[in-house]
Amino acid sequence: MSNSTNRELVKFICYVFLAYLLDKSVKAVPGDYVDFILCRSCGHEILHPSAIIQVPSKVAHRQRNDTIAGRNGTLIQLFKNPDGAFFEVISATEANLTEVSRPSDLMTWFPGYHWTICVCPMCMKHVGWKYHATSPERRPQSFFGIILDNILQQSEAESIIHIPKAYTS
Repeated sequence: MSNSTNRELVKFICYVFLAYLLDKSVKAVPGDYVDFILCRSCGHEILHPSAIIQVPSKVAHRQRNDTIAGRNGTLIQLFKNPDGAFFEVISATEANLTEVSRPSDLMTWFPGYHWTICVCPMCMKHVGWKYHATSPERRPQSFFGIILDNILQQSEAESIIHIPKAYTS
């Protein structure tokens, strides 16, 4: 065998072994895999699926349930802002977002809550809002409204990643 053939064979064996190790690390413990929710613009982790909650609003134009990141029955609500733009929104108790505005109660989609604009801390893309209760007895005291079009599930991101031919040949 030539040196070129030997190198290709060693490279192939290394790829197979690496793929085996990665596959075992992901599937080592059943139920361990978490389909994180990421910023659609930069891929930054925005929230853990366990933080998704239901906060129904009477102001929503439409409500539906769907499966998001393995969470069955996730409430998705359609809202319209004063400029006529529509947003599908899910709610979460925690999110890795940065608040960039002062609280406002103008045109709130959740009566009894003030809102602030929230962006991804990595790319500064608008991802949603944080809602703060206006009275101490309101529950939850705060939550995030996340724009469905501005996020994606980790499994969706992994399915669209393309490996350049230079790494596969």
